[in-house]
Amino acid sequence: MQGLDIDESNPEAWFVPAVLSDARQDSDKAEQPSIVFDCVFNPSIKSRTLKDPEFKTFLIELAFQRIEAQTTIVLSRQIGTPNIASKGKLQARQVLVPAALYPPEHPNHRAPTKLIQEITDHPTPEPVTMPKGILKKLQPPTDVPQIPAWSWTQESSKIRIVIDVPAVTHAVIPESTLDVEPRRVILHIPFLYDLDINLDASDAVLSATFSRTNSADKALTLKRMRNLEVDNAKAEWRVADKAIVLLA
Repeated sequence: MQGLDIDESNPEAWFVPAVLSDARQDSDKAEQPSIVFDCVFNPSIKSRTLKDPEFKTFLIELAFQRIEAQTTIVLSRQIGTPNIASKGKLQARQVLVPAALYPPEHPNHRAPTKLIQEITDHPTPEPVTMPKGILKKLQPPTDVPQIPAWSWTQESSKIRIVIDVPAVTHAVIPESTLDVEPRRVILHIPFLYDLDINLDASDAVLSATFSRTNSADKALTLKRMRNLEVDNAKAEWRVADKAIVLLA
């Protein structure tokens, strides 16, 4: 999770993970009210930041972009660097790093787990032997995949996302994928549904994407919530409810 050059032939191509806090109200030394964001970087990049002005500028711009992506605030690039340790009082921060993002040799590394589990109220029926010669391959529908309706609620400390998938059958579940990122949920069910909830997208894009499914308001409010907990995410296909439920 350290800041690294991702291309040795291009030392300006940096990859630096960053975690941004929610906004909070505080005041500066002059007791003037301020809106404060904490942008957390790996401490290993501190020495390089002190030695490399271009790298420091890159980190500042990265923090600006994360703030603008997470909020509706547009920041000026005319900045000052006052001789202060922080704007407002520094607060202790805990950062959750998904285990899948650690290098494979790191002791905390964990391979991504399968997120979709089938939950059914009925026992699995015994397989039926079909007469030879009448078995046919499943033919894919010709319809274009649709954006499913979805909603979200706060459930204790978790964010609960319910995706309506009434057309899903057992046949397509093995080929379906659900990708959960801190600011994104991507569901692909072949021939039936494609859902991409990109919380870093602009309000206009989110509204246009989900207006047909009446999920635009849900997308805009979810955008302003905390990041999804990727490492502890869990999803279920609830057959009786004809829905996929994600807790993250």
